[in-house]
Amino acid sequence: MRYIMRAGIICMAILLGATTIGRAAPDLQPNIDLTAIAVLITVVALLLAFFFLMGGVKYVTPENVLDTEIRKNLYEYIDEYPGSHLREIARELDLKPSNAAWHLRKLEQTNLIRSRAIGGKKVYYLVEGGVEAKQRAVAESILRNKNARDIMAYLSEHPGKHLLEIAHALNINHHVVKWHINKLFEAELIEGDTTNSAYPIYYPTEIGRQFMDSYTEYLKTTVETAS
Repeated sequence: MRYIMRAGIICMAILLGATTIGRAAPDLQPNIDLTAIAVLITVVALLLAFFFLMGGVKYVTPENVLDTEIRKNLYEYIDEYPGSHLREIARELDLKPSNAAWHLRKLEQTNLIRSRAIGGKKVYYLVEGGVEAKQRAVAESILRNKNARDIMAYLSEHPGKHLLEIAHALNINHHVVKWHINKLFEAELIEGDTTNSAYPIYYPTEIGRQFMDSYTEYLKTTVETAS
């Protein structure tokens, strides 16, 4: 219906222009072929009407957004791997990043997925899962980094350690450890306590332990499948 309305508006605008030209005809130079102009305007109006009525312009809606294979594949990939970032998604689905970004934007606009910036990269997750899906996406995005996983594993076995102890035990620069600690804390995978120390000491949260266990299991399965 809206296509018909749009086509009608365009036709009316063109006809109005034609009428204006007709009224101005006495003032135009005699060598202008008004018949040719009228024919041209009519052809343009018909082409535009055909373009709109036959679906030349298609609006992406929640009902049709998954009709294309690319967007369907993107949605299914994010469902299976929440927290994936653009280049990773494009690489795995053999798409150009610009093409993947365009279709991901359509999925966001139709409220099927959400994105969040983590570590300088935009990661994606499904809207359907609510807060849990968002939390999982953020956690998995962070735990993809080996240093972050090592810090989580160390704190799981040695809870109550401060930043310098973690850095020394893992032989990682303390600035790098601090950066990951901030990300893990932001994602609620760890918590800090300054009750008995001037320096915060860190513990994995229950959510952090759960995500760490599930992600470790996922990595083992991936390695076994690859081998």
